[in-house]
Amino acid sequence: MAKFEMEWEAPEFEYREKGVSWYWVSIIAAALIVGFSVWTHNFLFGLFIVIAEILFIVWGNQVPRMIMFRMSDEDLLIDGTKHYSVKDFESWSATNFGSEWTDILFNFKSHMKPSIKVLIAERHLDEFRTNLKTVLKEVEHEITVVEAIEKLLRF
Repeated sequence: MAKFEMEWEAPEFEYREKGVSWYWVSIIAAALIVGFSVWTHNFLFGLFIVIAEILFIVWGNQVPRMIMFRMSDEDLLIDGTKHYSVKDFESWSATNFGSEWTDILFNFKSHMKPSIKVLIAERHLDEFRTNLKTVLKEVEHEITVVEAIEKLLRF
């Protein structure tokens, strides 16, 4: 019998609104890199940059879909399809970068598996923390270089 169970809905990822200048800066940077690749006769690299820029623009404009999460003292269920046992987690951490959504990272005991990142509304964080501290250890989250770049680029 579960000691606690929480359900919430959150976006697949945190969407950051981008203005026209974001797209122009991205295109100009890609054009400069493509120009450099042509100057150095590295056409394959230039092709790679063009494809990467197209994906950067398309993915940067994508709006996240809403996902249902269910957390209990026994498991984490994501969108009704992905199931993770709490016994497989070593710890968890919470990080908020000043928005309405807080990043929750679940770290596996097996260091070969990457952490799972889910979002939860800031207003539910205290209830989540109170319930989860009976089952998992909370650790301080150290921001990685990739996360810092992601926040800087608003991607």
